[in-house]
Amino acid sequence: MRDLLVWVPLLLDGLAQTLLLFLIVLVLGSVLGLFVGFARLSRIRFVRYAALTFIELFRGVSLYVTLFWLYFAAPFLGVQLSVWEAAVIGCSLTHAAYSSEYVRAAVLSVPVSQTEAAVALSMTAFQRVRYVVLPQALVALLPLMGNEFVMLLKGTSIVSLIGLAELTEQAHSIIVSTYQPVPVLLTVLGIYFVLAQALIRLTQWMERRFGGWKLRTAVGLA
Repeated sequence: MRDLLVWVPLLLDGLAQTLLLFLIVLVLGSVLGLFVGFARLSRIRFVRYAALTFIELFRGVSLYVTLFWLYFAAPFLGVQLSVWEAAVIGCSLTHAAYSSEYVRAAVLSVPVSQTEAAVALSMTAFQRVRYVVLPQALVALLPLMGNEFVMLLKGTSIVSLIGLAELTEQAHSIIVSTYQPVPVLLTVLGIYFVLAQALIRLTQWMERRFGGWKLRTAVGLA
């Protein structure tokens, strides 16, 4: 047990790397996913098909393969990426591909009567999106994105395959050094479980917090 306590700083460092990667990918991937999701609904055929191609490509290719292409194969094509750059780009593109479909589904869930009412009130396209579509779509989007956030958190462990010293990679190093996999893996399991539960609770709180938006918007346009 004393040997394991010596390696606690490694686990904490790995946890910090995991959380940092998660937050960066969460922001970049979600923003990109928002744009791609709206692009899928564009009236311009080229934009719509370009978004669809992006989604099908990164949903159809394993994150494992994407990371290996970015880190190991890209240098042969003249593109040299660091471990962090490859991890952020690969995870962000994959996260964006999945989240964009959630965005599209949430937008389509807004009743057509609501947008028609907004048009009748002489709202511009931006105003319709800002004050009518997004507040109502957000309520439908939160449960979907909550699941995606948990999957993203657990998916960060895959970057250990290209050598990023996140939580899983550090745990593997400790196991190799101490030959005590059970306590190490139980600790890592507990950490991921606590983080996932925190995300779930946060999402549920946001659902309750913003749940009134949809009702207020619907009543205001009724």
